[in-house]
Amino acid sequence: MTVTVRPIPPPTRPAHPGAPTDPGSESSSSAPTSSGSGQRGQGLSGAFAKLFVGGVAGKLLGMVREVALAAAFGTGFGVGAFRAGQTATNVLTHTFTGDTLNAGFIPLCSRYTREEPAKAQSLFWTLAALLGGIGILLAAVLALGAPFLSRALVPGFPLEAQALTADMIRVMAVGTPFYVLAALFSYMEMAHGRYLIASIRAPIQNVGLLLGIGAAVWMSDPIYLAWGFATYAALFSIFGFLTLVRNQVVGLPRGWAWSEATHVLGEFGRLVRPLLLLPLVFQASLVVERMVASLISPDVVPALDYAKFFSESGLALLAIPLGMAGLSELGRMDAQRARRTLERTLGLLLTFTVPCSLFLAIHGSTLISVTLGRGRFGPEAIHSTSLVLTGLAVGFWAQVAGYVLLKALSVQERNREVLWITALASAAHIAVNLALYRVLGALSLGLAIGVYGIVLLKCWT
Repeated sequence: MTVTVRPIPPPTRPAHPGAPTDPGSESSSSAPTSSGSGQRGQGLSGAFAKLFVGGVAGKLLGMVREVALAAAFGTGFGVGAFRAGQTATNVLTHTFTGDTLNAGFIPLCSRYTREEPAKAQSLFWTLAALLGGIGILLAAVLALGAPFLSRALVPGFPLEAQALTADMIRVMAVGTPFYVLAALFSYMEMAHGRYLIASIRAPIQNVGLLLGIGAAVWMSDPIYLAWGFATYAALFSIFGFLTLVRNQVVGLPRGWAWSEATHVLGEFGRLVRPLLLLPLVFQASLVVERMVASLISPDVVPALDYAKFFSESGLALLAIPLGMAGLSELGRMDAQRARRTLERTLGLLLTFTVPCSLFLAIHGSTLISVTLGRGRFGPEAIHSTSLVLTGLAVGFWAQVAGYVLLKALSVQERNREVLWITALASAAHIAVNLALYRVLGALSLGLAIGVYGIVLLKCWT
């Protein structure tokens, strides 16, 4: 398959009336001055290597987590309520911490760090204050709206399972402000050419969830699954901030210059404005997916997530490290070098992911049986999970490549194209789910995700 990659021009900065032009103008924070604060560009391969190692560690622990969860709870209401609670929490938090934030913040902060370091500090502290307030607001919405969210998200659940889902949402709301800020901390570090926080995020999260599983089994109460997430979010956020300060990536604020704060926030807004609808579009498709799964059967809700663990391992190990590294590193390259790097990367990706897709389609049932088939994860759970995974395999290769290419568009500040491409793919995802779930059952959930990936890549090419 041949993919034509358009040249990546250097980012342009439109003039802003009244914007400070003197790099030495007063900042809202004390900009670090030591060499530790400078950008340490490592190239795409170096940045990918660091994120890949963290991804491997995270996925190994994630496999242990899934095996433990399957053995302890199978596809019962306890784990179903936990998965649904995660979805409710993620729908809101990822609206502010997902692609909209990283696609706008990392390229802009990376440019500021190279050209006007004081503005990078202003951008960080302005967004930290804004996102901190948003995180508290989201926590309140989740806690107060938990009963409504649980009924809307899993209409096929019985009342007692919906009540447990509401309890899960309330507990996870405690960690929401920390979760939102931790994302900003990792993006700030990546904008400076560092990748520690991002690389260890998945392993630490899985450790927290494993502790939650242990507590849930010990106390015979699945609510401790949610406490595992909340505890991880709080401790990891604190660790992320201390890491930024220790490495002099951020300086402690010494005042507040409203003119500069509004200027950097305005430029950030200009970059992310085309993407503001992106989280809503993407999360809407996930909500429809969860609702359809609950209508097929309550057991299919956790089966969907068990299957997605295997496909999302490819995203976590390949697409996300390459995409995030690309946001930070491709912007430092000239157009020709960036184009050659991206074309070479896509060729390697497709060489690896196409055979992986075939393997998942042919041997998915055996893979599920060998890895998860123990304890309370019986033949019915293996069957429903295998159906989802078979459908997923149809477009796994395209989903991985499409994610990386969307990040390349964000480097070029072509975020309007990112929005409409993702919107079309999400619309296809929703349409397949709604059209086929009565006919194909659990298989339709996997096929819908596969179609999403194919449409994503086709629109880009």
